[in-house]
Amino acid sequence: MQLEAVTPGEYKSRGKQVQIEYGVHATPLGHMFVAVTQRGVCREEFMDFNSMDELLNNLHNAWPLSSIRESLPSTRHVIDVLFTSDSVSKHGPLSLHVAGTNFQIAVWRALLKIPPSAVASYTQVAKALGAPKAARAVGNAIGANPVALLIPCHRVIQQSGALGGYRWGPAKKLMVQTWERMRDDPVAL
Repeated sequence: MQLEAVTPGEYKSRGKQVQIEYGVHATPLGHMFVAVTQRGVCREEFMDFNSMDELLNNLHNAWPLSSIRESLPSTRHVIDVLFTSDSVSKHGPLSLHVAGTNFQIAVWRALLKIPPSAVASYTQVAKALGAPKAARAVGNAIGANPVALLIPCHRVIQQSGALGGYRWGPAKKLMVQTWERMRDDPVAL
């Protein structure tokens, strides 16, 4: 999966001339809010604790001068790729188009290297970045992840083996980890 960071020019223009299409889709893990630009997925969140108004306000705050409109067909392919085994070939690989600090982008790229169904600790991610003492900063960057599931923050746990934090709560994190293990190896459970 390719992760493209917002360019300095795009950041400065605050999303001017960027078209964002969004949709809400039912999934095996609950309803998900998905938003895409022409360059990739810019937002994906579980709707467990946020209203549609809050999600749209957050999207607008992140991309204040962009054009935002609902389009279920434009976002459906993201859900299909995640939850339908034959969709990758039909739609091609997904790309991500996200805004963040250089450190956040580095953390999110490191998360993309954690294999499916595997886990890593915050400290292991920090070490992989060459900043072994930055586990807390890694945790903050993970908490700012705008793209649930595709940037796999659910794969990061505490050094002790405890689940650790998750924007949508520990029960959802465990659900996502279990779903991923079942998807990748249904016999393993």
